[in-house]
Amino acid sequence: MKQPLSADNFFFILLIASLILMAMMIKPLIHSFLFGAILAGSFYPIFSGLERTKGFNRNKAAIITTLAIIIIIIIPSFFILKALSTESLVLYNNTRDLFLSDEFSRLLTTENRVYQTAAVLLEDAGIELDIVSLKAEILAYTQKLTGYILGVVNSLIPDIIDFLFRFIIMVLVIYSLFSQGDRLKAFIRKLSPLPHAQEDLLLYNFNQMNYVTIVCNGVGGVLQGVLAGIGFWLAGVPSVVLWTAIMTFLAFIPLLGISIVFVPAVIYLAFIGKTVAAVILFIYCFMVALLVENWFKPLFIGQRIKINSLFVLFCIIGGMSYFGIAGIFYGPLAGTVFLTLVQLYQEKYPDA
Repeated sequence: MKQPLSADNFFFILLIASLILMAMMIKPLIHSFLFGAILAGSFYPIFSGLERTKGFNRNKAAIITTLAIIIIIIIPSFFILKALSTESLVLYNNTRDLFLSDEFSRLLTTENRVYQTAAVLLEDAGIELDIVSLKAEILAYTQKLTGYILGVVNSLIPDIIDFLFRFIIMVLVIYSLFSQGDRLKAFIRKLSPLPHAQEDLLLYNFNQMNYVTIVCNGVGGVLQGVLAGIGFWLAGVPSVVLWTAIMTFLAFIPLLGISIVFVPAVIYLAFIGKTVAAVILFIYCFMVALLVENWFKPLFIGQRIKINSLFVLFCIIGGMSYFGIAGIFYGPLAGTVFLTLVQLYQEKYPDA
C-alpha cells in the first residue's frame, strides 16, 4: 500500500515548482536585474552620502541618485550609439576606398620602408607577405567590426518597445535597491544559512568590485579613450568618435586595454607614410595607458578590493565568451565571489 504524501514532501514539491516558475518568468529580464544591481551597488556611496545629508530622507536620496545614473550613464549612451552607427559606415567606406586606391597600392611596394621591414621579418619567420590576402583580411575584419556595431545599434530600432520596457525595469530595480535595500538585505539574511559575518564579507567584496568595475574603471576608461582619441584626431586617424568609444570600452580590459586599437592605428599611419605621426602617437597613447593604469586607477581605487590583473583578464575573457559583451562586468564579479568563497573556506578549514 502506498504511503500518503507527507505535508513536508508536498511543501517542498510546491516550493521547487514555484522556484522553477519564478526562474522562467525572471529569465527574460535577468540582464535588467543584474545591471540594475551593478549600477545601484556602484553608486551606493553617493546615495549613502545624500541620505545622511540634512533635509534628505531615504526616498529623496533614492530618487536623486537614480536620476543621476540616468543622466550620467544611460542618456549619453543613446547619443554614443547613434554616433557609432554613422561612424561605422564611414569607417568601412573609407577603409575600402583606401585599399582600392592606386596610392595605397604604390605604398605596398619594395620602396616603402615599413613594407620592407615587415616583409623581411615575416620572411625570417617563414611567412610570405601576400598583399592581396592582406587587403582581403583587413577588409573582412573591418566589415565584421562595423557590421557588429551596426547590428547592435539597428537591433534597438525594431525592438524599441522591448528595449524601453527593459530600461524601465532596470530603473525600477535601481530605485528599489536604494529605497528598499535594507529590507531586502534582512530578507536574504533570514533565508541564508551562512553566518552574518560571511554574508557581510560576500556583500562587501561584491559592492567593492562593483565600484571598481563601474566607477573606477569607468572613469579611467573615459580618460584613456578621450585622451587617446585626441591623439588620434591630431594624428589624422579617421573615425575618431568610433575609435574613442571603442577604446573607452576596451580600457575595462586589464593589460591589453586601448593597445588593441592604438597599435593597429600606429601601423596604419606608418603604412601611409606618416612615420613621425605614428611614432608620436604610439609614445603618447602608451604614456596615457601607463599613467592611467599605474597611477590614476590605484590612486582612485585606494584600499578597496585588489585582484591580480591577469586573473581579472581571464574572468573578463571567460565572461565575454559566455555572456557576450556583458561579461566585461559579470566576469570580475563572478571572480570576486569565487575568491571570497575560497577565502571563507580556508578560514573554516585551515588544515584542509
